[in-house]
Amino acid sequence: MAKSMFSREVAVKLEGEINPFQACRSLSQRARVINTERKQREAEGELYKEELPNSSASAMLDFAEGRIALLLEESADLDEV
Repeated sequence: MAKSMFSREVAVKLEGEINPFQACRSLSQRARVINTERKQREAEGELYKEELPNSSASAMLDFAEGRIALLLEESADLDEV
């Protein structure tokens, strides 16, 4: 398991992506979801037992560990072309 977003495991997996823009977009969306979930937990008074990496790093680690996949989303705009 990768311990840092700068680990070799994360870098190698990201290098294998064909569409860097889609990879960045997918990771950004995942980071946003993680951030929202953490803010909800804070509002509910749940405390973290350990220090967690920031949401961007967590998204990259999720990707490296195979918990998320970077998929191309089809846009309605593309259908019109």
